[in-house]
Amino acid sequence: MRFTFNPGGQITFGASIRNPGPWPVTITDIAVDDGPVDQHVFKVARLAANHAVDEATAVAFDPATAAPLRSIRVGAGRDLPVLITITIPDVEQAPGAGLFFDDLAVDFEVLGLPRHQRVQMGFRLFVHSPTGYVPAEGRPGD
Repeated sequence: MRFTFNPGGQITFGASIRNPGPWPVTITDIAVDDGPVDQHVFKVARLAANHAVDEATAVAFDPATAAPLRSIRVGAGRDLPVLITITIPDVEQAPGAGLFFDDLAVDFEVLGLPRHQRVQMGFRLFVHSPTGYVPAEGRPGD
């Protein structure tokens, strides 16, 4: 997925978190970066999901009915579609350069034990700067 670099702008995209294991898991958090918060390139502005009513209810991507992500149980072999809104950072970009990521950091519990795992999204999200960009505070004369 390719988006135009727009410092301070926001991008919303969908991803599906699958529980391939034999036991239900409880998703507790999803992040674009899993290092220290002050070092994240993209800031997550909103996490939302379409929560199923019960195990038999199908869930789908529906931005109109998505609710903020909260701890949610995902059954064995089931998926949790999430909508993630990120804010594009105000950082210098060379012409033709960009920022990208292709996985998410997922915190979850299985059998009561906390886990943390990087999960491949199946696509790369690329924020492209065709003409380059210099933040205002980095421009000559500022």
